[in-house]
Amino acid sequence: MALYESTFIASQELTNKQVGDLVQVFVDFLKHAGGKLVRKEYWGVKNFSYAIKKQKKGHYTMLCIECPEEAVNQFDAKVRGQEEVLKQYTIRVKEFTKEASALAKDKDE
Repeated sequence: MALYESTFIASQELTNKQVGDLVQVFVDFLKHAGGKLVRKEYWGVKNFSYAIKKQKKGHYTMLCIECPEEAVNQFDAKVRGQEEVLKQYTIRVKEFTKEASALAKDKDE
């Protein structure tokens, strides 16, 4: 199975609990498609440089996932299909970093 990092930005109008519920929907879908969640990082609400769908802020979340290519394509379509998701991208990686990302560390400080 291949390794992927998927980051999405959810609407600023959602609460933290609603973002968590949205992530859980994605994780459940991923498990059903034959993949698994390796790590999840919530980076918090951040300001945009420019408005996206008339919004100026969003909840950033990164998921490190392990799944077959067909499953990641279905996962991407599922994420993009959510009205609350403003932007999303997924990249294939050779391995996951052992430590938290810079944005996750920034939020903790």
